[in-house]
Amino acid sequence: MSQQNIGAYAAGGGTVNVGGNAIGQQYTHHEESRRRPGRQQRADVGVLTVLTEELSAVVEVLQSHRNYRSFQLPQGAQAYTADVPAEGGNLRVVATQTLDRGPRSAAVAYDRLQASFRPSVVLLVGIAGGIDAKVDIGDVVIADQVVYYDARRETEDGPQRRGQSHPMTPAMRHRLNEFFRRSSGSVAAADGRNIRVWRGPIGSGDAVVTDRNADIIAFLRRFNEKTLAVETEAGGVGQASYEYLDAEQVSHGWLTIRGISDHADREKGYAHHALAARHAALVMDRLLPLLRLEED
Repeated sequence: MSQQNIGAYAAGGGTVNVGGNAIGQQYTHHEESRRRPGRQQRADVGVLTVLTEELSAVVEVLQSHRNYRSFQLPQGAQAYTADVPAEGGNLRVVATQTLDRGPRSAAVAYDRLQASFRPSVVLLVGIAGGIDAKVDIGDVVIADQVVYYDARRETEDGPQRRGQSHPMTPAMRHRLNEFFRRSSGSVAAADGRNIRVWRGPIGSGDAVVTDRNADIIAFLRRFNEKTLAVETEAGGVGQASYEYLDAEQVSHGWLTIRGISDHADREKGYAHHALAARHAALVMDRLLPLLRLEED
């Protein structure tokens, strides 16, 4: 892993500047995001999705749980909530969709989610392109580190990339350790197949990768040879989560759960979006019962 320009993201400390001016300095929190929601609006876990297929898969999971309902938020976004059984009691889960693709819209959606519901855990659930040889279409990747690949300096010799990293918080690492202890790296689907679940770094940035020999993929492998996949929102959510930490907010962190829909190559398309989204939502459903965390 490259040691240059690596930010440290952890609950209660460290500094991160994802993308320099590209993301970190464009977004500040409005006064409305600091208002506390009413007790009935609070959620334990917030879920962000981007594509329609991703939202549909998450909503289908929530509809299988108690007290499911849907309602409109200010500015027009739709929210979907349900009570999910967890160890030690129920979890109130709320899901919503970003306005657009990319890290900027994801950062704004995270801010609005916090303003409306103040969840202590946020999950980014959807699809990604696999870049590791062992990761296949239909597998699911849970990121334990997000490497932002768009920070760079343009030179006569080409772009000089400066990767920055968002590791998961200690609380989320503990929960993920327990998930993999219990699941042994696979989750049973309704059709009888076993969905393989991987844990490792993923790359994130504005650029959509459709070339296996792209400079971005080569850079990610130099930064961390274990990088499993690429997508376009986690860098924004990671930065927003870091900037949202304050004395009034109990935050245990966030995770991104990604079903593999392609191999980030010229064959990239829409054929496996729905499958990958369903698998990511199913893994989310298996992980949720482990995300009820005791407060100090």
